[in-house]
Amino acid sequence: MPVWFLAIIPLAVVFLWLFFRVTQSHKRQQSTLSSEYFKGLNYLLNDEQGKALDIFVKLVESNWDTIDTHFALGKIYRKNGEMDKAIKIHQGLIARPSLPERYRSKILLELGYDYLGAGWFDRAEGLFKEVLIEDARSKEARHNLILIYQQEKDWYKAIDIAEDLYKEEPGVIGPMIAHYYCELADMAKTKGDTAQLENNAHKALKHDSNCVRATILLADLAKSRGDYARAVELYESIEKQDAESIILVIDALLECYQQLGQEDKLHDYLVGLQQRHANLFLQNVIASVLEQSKGEKAAMAYLSERIRQQPSLEGVLKLISYKAQEIEGDEVFKDLLTAITLLQKDVVEYRCQKCGFSTNTHYWLCPSCNHWGTVKPGIVHLGHGVIDKSETG
Repeated sequence: MPVWFLAIIPLAVVFLWLFFRVTQSHKRQQSTLSSEYFKGLNYLLNDEQGKALDIFVKLVESNWDTIDTHFALGKIYRKNGEMDKAIKIHQGLIARPSLPERYRSKILLELGYDYLGAGWFDRAEGLFKEVLIEDARSKEARHNLILIYQQEKDWYKAIDIAEDLYKEEPGVIGPMIAHYYCELADMAKTKGDTAQLENNAHKALKHDSNCVRATILLADLAKSRGDYARAVELYESIEKQDAESIILVIDALLECYQQLGQEDKLHDYLVGLQQRHANLFLQNVIASVLEQSKGEKAAMAYLSERIRQQPSLEGVLKLISYKAQEIEGDEVFKDLLTAITLLQKDVVEYRCQKCGFSTNTHYWLCPSCNHWGTVKPGIVHLGHGVIDKSETG
């Protein structure tokens, strides 16, 4: 059986369903519609889609209630990546002189989706704007304009449209706007414009008080100015915004405490953090702090105890590295250390909470599902290795 025939089967099902719906509501036209529908269906099954489309265009001209047929066909083409065919269908509908006004916005939206799928953002933008002229409250049009501006990195335009939606959906739109302001803050940072950086970061927090990214921008700025106490305050506030994300700033936090000469306070903070959030694997960080302040034996004793309570690949690797140094030349320990190190190479550090996309690089915008702030440390990076929380429970 040809592959194209299998692809046509879903189309046939859709058309049969629509056919029976139409014939039930329009019994007087039953014989005519039956003949024309099955003729069009026959063309589809024979892969003569041009002829099939001509028939369905004539049908919609005589009975606009059959327009659902075109919408269904267009969506199937779009889903299959055949954007040219989807565009042809919707362009044909919008060009009909007899098009009822009630269908116009819907067709424009569908055509806009076609252009988006084809990567023609300028044309899609024009269509969605046209929808807003006819229906200023169209959420679909506004959401799609935001996606276009986001794709084009035109953050000011994205904010302008999103601000309007923010009044209706603050919980959904607020975090998006916050990231747009963070993008502007990052641009200001690159230019060395600290005033704009601060301004945009504060605007981000105004729209989403839990915006970790904005807090990191402000903390990094304080650190760059040598205001380590303020930087520590900001970094540690991330715990209240999203405890898992504090992993992103562990190294910066270590640097600030070291600059302040407050390693003891750092140790107390990390131990408290571990107690409050058992899923944060801070074993190696705490061990490193202990090593610097109280020596290697104190670090080894701590790790040995923690590994019994909370086994982790990273903790074991760190402990073995200590032992390997202690028993120089022991081939068993060296081989074990090498094996565990190799195991870690296949472990990823971050995972999107929406779609499951895994990566070793942190992204604020998930490359897979395009959601902001959903890529989080599923695997925790602590400077010396990685551990998978899903494996360690």
